[in-house]
Amino acid sequence: MAASGIGASDILTATVAGAMYGRTLLWALVLGAFFKFVLSEGLARWQLATGSTLLEGWARHLPRWVLALFAGYLVLWAVAVSGALVSGCGMAIENLSGGAIPRSWGGVAHAVVAFAVIYAARVSGLMRLMKPLIVLMFVSIVACAAITFRDPVATLEGLLVPAIPPAAGTYVLSLIGGIGGSLTLLSYNYLLREEGRVDARNLRAVRLDLGLAYVFTAVFGLSVMLIAERVFHAAGVAISDREAVSRMAAQLGALIGPAGFYIYSIGFWAAVLASLFGVWQTIPSVFADCYSLLRRLAPAERAAVVRISSPQYRAALAFMALAAVPFAFLDRPLLIIVAFTVLGSLFIPFLAATLLFLNNAVPWPAPIRHNRILTNAVLVIVLLVFVIVGGMEIAALFPM
Repeated sequence: MAASGIGASDILTATVAGAMYGRTLLWALVLGAFFKFVLSEGLARWQLATGSTLLEGWARHLPRWVLALFAGYLVLWAVAVSGALVSGCGMAIENLSGGAIPRSWGGVAHAVVAFAVIYAARVSGLMRLMKPLIVLMFVSIVACAAITFRDPVATLEGLLVPAIPPAAGTYVLSLIGGIGGSLTLLSYNYLLREEGRVDARNLRAVRLDLGLAYVFTAVFGLSVMLIAERVFHAAGVAISDREAVSRMAAQLGALIGPAGFYIYSIGFWAAVLASLFGVWQTIPSVFADCYSLLRRLAPAERAAVVRISSPQYRAALAFMALAAVPFAFLDRPLLIIVAFTVLGSLFIPFLAATLLFLNNAVPWPAPIRHNRILTNAVLVIVLLVFVIVGGMEIAALFPM
C-alpha cells in the first residue's frame, strides 16, 4: 500500500517544495499522510462491513452518472500516472547510469519489464518482488536525511505551524493530495480481497496495516523534503526541470561524499520502480471493477472480470503501459509529474464526500460502526482544505 502510494510524483513534489520553500510546508506533508490514513480506514471499514468495494457502493447508492464520471476521470488519471511513473523511472536510470542510459529509452525499458512481470506474475510473487525495493527506498532516503539533518527548531516550526507562502498553494495541494497516493487508495479494497481479509474480524489488523503504511509514508516524505531543503534551499541552489534528480544526487555527493550520490540515486530508483509495479498491479482491478459495474454484470461474472488473469484486467494493464510510452520522450518530466499530482489531488475531496455519505447513511450490520464524530470532522476538514487552498489559487490567478 505504501509503496504504491509513494512514487516519482511524491518524491519530486516533496523535492521541489523543499527546494523552493524550505521547511515551511512540512506540515502539509504530515497532514496529507494523516488524511490518507483516515480515508483509507474509511474505505476499508466500508468493505469489511458490507462485503463490497467502494465502487460497488457508488453503483448501488449514488446516481449512475457518478460512476460514469469516475470512469472518465479514471482513464485520464491512469494516463497521467503512467506517464509520471515511466518518466520518473527514466530519470532515475539516467541519473544512476551517469547518462549512459537516456531517460526516454530507460523509461520505455522499465515500462516493458513492468508490463511483462505483472502480466505473468501472481499477486504474492509481486509482493515478494516489491519488498526489497521498499527496504532500499526507505533506508536509502532516510539515511541521507539523517546524515544531512540540521536545525531541529526550524524543523519543528515547519511541522507545527501551518503557513502558505505566496504562490505555494499548488504545492500544498500536491503534497496533501499526492503523498501516499490519491486514486491508488482504492487499491486497498482489492488487496484485502486477494489476502482474504473481508470481514469484521480483520478491522484491527487493517487499522494497524494502514497506520504503519502512513507513518512510513510521512517519514519518507519528510526525509525527502529535508534533504531538498539542505541541498537546494539552504545552499541557494536553483532547481531545474530535467536536473531535479541528478542535481539532488550530485549535491548529496558533494556534501557527504560519493556514497551520498549512490545512496540517494538507488533509493529514488527503488521508490519509482516499486510504485510502478504497485500501481500497474492494482489499478487494472479498479478498471475491471468499474467496467463490470457499468455493464451491470452478475456478481459471479464480476468476480471473474476483476481477477488479474481476466481479459479486462490485462487490457487495462496494456492500456496503461502503452499510454505511458509517449511521455518518456517529452522534455518536461518534472512538469508532467507535478501536473499528475494536481490531477490526482482532485480525487481526494470526492472520496471524502462519498465516505461522508456512505459511511453514515447506508445501514450496516454489527459489529463495525459507522463514522465516529471525529472521523466525520476530519473528512469535512479534508473538503474545506481543498476548497480554501483551491480558492486561494484561483483568486491569485484573477486578482481584483
